[in-house]
Amino acid sequence: MVSDLAAPNSIPGPRRRKRRFDAAHLALVAYVVLFVLFILAPLVVVVGSSFEPRELLRFPPQGLSLRWYYQALNSDLFVGAAWNSLIIAIFATLGALLLGVPAAYGLARFDFKGREAVSGLLNSPLLVPELVMGLALLQILAGLQIASSVLTLTLGHILICLPYVVRTINSAIVGVDRSVEEAAANLGAARWRIYLTILLPIIRPALYAAILFSFLMSFDNAVLSLFLVSARTSTLPISVYNYVQYSLDPAIAAVSTLLMAVSVVALFTVSRLVPLDRIKQ
Repeated sequence: MVSDLAAPNSIPGPRRRKRRFDAAHLALVAYVVLFVLFILAPLVVVVGSSFEPRELLRFPPQGLSLRWYYQALNSDLFVGAAWNSLIIAIFATLGALLLGVPAAYGLARFDFKGREAVSGLLNSPLLVPELVMGLALLQILAGLQIASSVLTLTLGHILICLPYVVRTINSAIVGVDRSVEEAAANLGAARWRIYLTILLPIIRPALYAAILFSFLMSFDNAVLSLFLVSARTSTLPISVYNYVQYSLDPAIAAVSTLLMAVSVVALFTVSRLVPLDRIKQ
């Protein structure tokens, strides 16, 4: 009798679970929306400000104009710095690949004394602040009486790109079955041929990812470059930083938008070459 009287006041189990599920789902949706807004809000402000027709950086813009894009693309300061950034990023990526891929292979396939120490040394640029590395490189160059140039800046960028190549390629090689290489060796293939014709095609998705990370890290770098640039070798991020110090017009927003466009195009190109789900693997 008591249980019959209490039954109407109790909520059935499935309904209670459904309410808890709905509340959790709404909380998750709200969190995702807030997170996306937090990430996209600065980008929307920068892109929107780049279309401001007047000489005042503000959002929302009081009109739509491509004036500042035209000025940025015809500026010797920004165009010259962009070419420097592009050249340095390409050579830094190539240098990081030439050094990082063999190093990653050695760490993944060979057991030797000091292996962990070598791995930690190759990944140390991720732990040391770029400000410290830039200052150290500047002191080394000054001690050797070497002037700043595209070469010295490229070497500095190779240093910060190398860990991304080593970590990405190493993880991919570890996931490759050793029996594939052993089978090729038993058939008489030399080690260099196994390396070039078998292993590299297998880890191609990771190779593209390493190229993407290295290129973007070099092209957008500002902290390390600040210590190694000169008047003739200034990169685009450094030119933007110097420009902001004496002018704050929408040209800065236009250049920043173009930088974001370069990153998006690079990511899209890699995704077309190899699907992103394969890069994750």
